[in-house]
This record gives sequence, C-alpha cells and structure tokens, in this order.
Amino acid sequence: MSDAAQTQTLEQTLNKTDLGHVIYENRNLFFGLVVLVLLSATGFSLWRQSQKTSALETSVKVFEFQSTVWSEVKAGKKTPEDLMKAFEALESSVQTAPVMIPMVLEMSKFLVEKGSVAQADVMLSKVSGAHPVSAFFVALQRTAVLEKLGKIDEAIAVLEPQAQGKDAFLPARTSLELGRLYLVKGEKAKAQTQFDYVINTYPNNEEAKLAKLYRQQLAPVTQAQ
Repeated sequence: MSDAAQTQTLEQTLNKTDLGHVIYENRNLFFGLVVLVLLSATGFSLWRQSQKTSALETSVKVFEFQSTVWSEVKAGKKTPEDLMKAFEALESSVQTAPVMIPMVLEMSKFLVEKGSVAQADVMLSKVSGAHPVSAFFVALQRTAVLEKLGKIDEAIAVLEPQAQGKDAFLPARTSLELGRLYLVKGEKAKAQTQFDYVINTYPNNEEAKLAKLYRQQLAPVTQAQ
C-alpha cells in the first residue's frame, strides 16, 4: 500500500469521530506531546534510578567510615584529631546522609568526653539542618556543646529555629531548653515566657514539672517586680 493510501486510510479512520478529527488536524502537535511525555517518563525513571544508586554509594561510604576510622578511634588506635581529619575529608553528601547522623551524634559525644569540645561543635555544625527530625537532635546536642564552650547566644540561635512552626519536633523540650538558656544568660522575662508556655500547653508532660522548678528561681524576681 502506498504512503498516500495509508494517509488516506488514517484520515478516514480518525474523521469518523469528532475527537479523531481534532487529533488528525493537530497530529503533529499531538504526536509531539506523546513523544514529550514518553521522554519525561523515561527521564524521571532514570533520575529515580540514579538517586537509588547514589543513596547506595553513600551508605557504603558511611559503613566504610564506621568500620575503619570510627572503630579504630573507639579502640584507641586513632586519636580524636584523626577522627576529625577523616570526617572533614568526607564528601558533604556523606557527612549529612541520614544514616550518618546517629554516628555523628555518637562521635560528637565522644569528642566532648575526650575534651575536644570545639571539634565536636565543628562536626555538629556541618550536619545541622540536614533533615527535619535529625536536625532537632543535632541542634539539641550542639546547644549543649556550645553551652560548654560558654557560647550561650550561639546556643540560643541554634535552638530557636527548632521552636518555630506548627510542625516543631518535641516543642515542650525545645521551649524548656530555651527557657533554661535564657535563665543562664540572665534574660529572666524571656525565660519566664518559655516556662509558662510549657506549663500551660503541656501540663501533663515531664517538661512541665521541670519548668515549674525553674520558675521557682524566677519567683522572687517576679514578686519584686
């Protein structure tokens, strides 16, 4: 059958319906869109596959770091300085990988116990804000490290964002810690605001009991005012 005959047959077939007629009249655009959709679907599939491959490669690198460097440091075969050097040599995507975060929390605690508090802060600062939930635990631990370093303002700056938004994680704990830091800094009005929030919003939580104890330290000042 000739090309002309094939074209005539296609036209006759499509023209039997209104939709078919529209498709035929706009066949170049229609088939172009089909090709675009197919290319987009193929591209998305390839992207998802590359993401899985990248995640697997990252997990392997994290495991290698854990089984070599971190294991040797815990065994006393490497120093905290060796640990920091090896960690900083990792790619950013590996440092902030979800599977790395629990190890980072463990390593930073180890550094603090060894007296390398500043190094612990450096390590935690590299992974802060990596992921919503893990970011909370990183921020909480970094806050404690910064407090040890006497950097109360920085500790507050790290923790404050965790108390913002409707989806704040463990808001009672965050506000309690903020109140305590404000109290350490001497900003008693701000401390009272945080403690009152915990007591009034989460009256049955353990944090509310602790907030009341902290409030007792503010009572004489409140009465004097």
